[in-house]
Amino acid sequence: MKNYSPWVLLLLILGCSSPKESSTKPAINLTSTLIIPLDSSINPEMGSLQYMDTDSGEYLALLNKTVYGVELFNLNTGKSTRRIKLEYEGPNGVGTTNGFRIFSPDTLLVASLPPELRIMDIRGNLKASIPIQDPNNYVRYLASNIETPFLFDGKVLFGAQPYFRNFFDMGVGEISDHVHVYRVDLTSGEVSWLPVSNPPDIWKEGKKLQNFTWTDRYDSIVVSSVSDHRLWVISKKEGKLLERKEVPSSYVKQYHIIKGRPLMGDQGIIESLAGDRYDLILHDPYRDVFYRFFLIGVDHEDYEIGLRELYSYRPKIGLMLLSSNLETLGEYVFENNYAENLNYFVGRQGLYISTNNPNRDDYNENILRYDIIQFSELEYED
Repeated sequence: MKNYSPWVLLLLILGCSSPKESSTKPAINLTSTLIIPLDSSINPEMGSLQYMDTDSGEYLALLNKTVYGVELFNLNTGKSTRRIKLEYEGPNGVGTTNGFRIFSPDTLLVASLPPELRIMDIRGNLKASIPIQDPNNYVRYLASNIETPFLFDGKVLFGAQPYFRNFFDMGVGEISDHVHVYRVDLTSGEVSWLPVSNPPDIWKEGKKLQNFTWTDRYDSIVVSSVSDHRLWVISKKEGKLLERKEVPSSYVKQYHIIKGRPLMGDQGIIESLAGDRYDLILHDPYRDVFYRFFLIGVDHEDYEIGLRELYSYRPKIGLMLLSSNLETLGEYVFENNYAENLNYFVGRQGLYISTNNPNRDDYNENILRYDIIQFSELEYED
């Protein structure tokens, strides 16, 4: 592993490789690095965060595991400006939290387990609870995390439930029998499920990871399966699947095929590490493009890192730059262990990528650290 100075980071990014298949190779630049100090009262749950662009400035909200609640940081000052405390039990109890979304200046939505949508005010008072039940799959799962955050159309919420109760016992042809997207009317509390399923042929070569990530652009929800090249486009207004579009990365070539129940010991981790997969998908509303991240399979013997650490923080991360109509504009692969996967967000200044990867020599548990990346072909504010 290496120590990374800001100048070295810039060279690493500019030296990222682009596949020959990409007709355009936009250049990317490291503009600056955001560092937010953390005191002993803050232990972030990095799988759940939210960027907010408001009249009073830019903020990053995340779950704080030390003082149970949602912590808001001002990105200009790097300081915590508000803490919304949560409670496990009692009249305002939300139980175990699996993500959140600040819906408005006075409303916080919390994904709770067992699966209930908790509607809170900004002081942490519970206003309402709405059970979210899958009528066919019976998976007791609810989340609003960085992979599948709550999405909105006015006062209508959209949520994702990508999992299966009996994954290992399912037949290959059964995957399309289940729906995965629900809609909640926040005014009436009515819950309904959209007729959106995995494509029936997604397991034709064998069972693969079934989960997905998503983002939205105006009326459209764009779903990215972790183990399929196709992107799904769902209409919020019509509540149905509009199309599936083939958007392959030239680096994602071999998925991890799951041949049975989890193997004993480390063999399952080794096989998973060797497979390629897609990661987060983000829409950039300022430049109207998409970023689709991917993870490239590795041989664990090439790294002097423990298997579980290697699995938790995959070393080879890349991204696809996609146009507003999901056409590929370019692809990049970052230096080994450059980024912390599943810790990215889009802001006014550009794409924020966490470089505080625990497998790096310069890892620091007392800070949040993001490189801010811009693409030279896109337009940015001064």
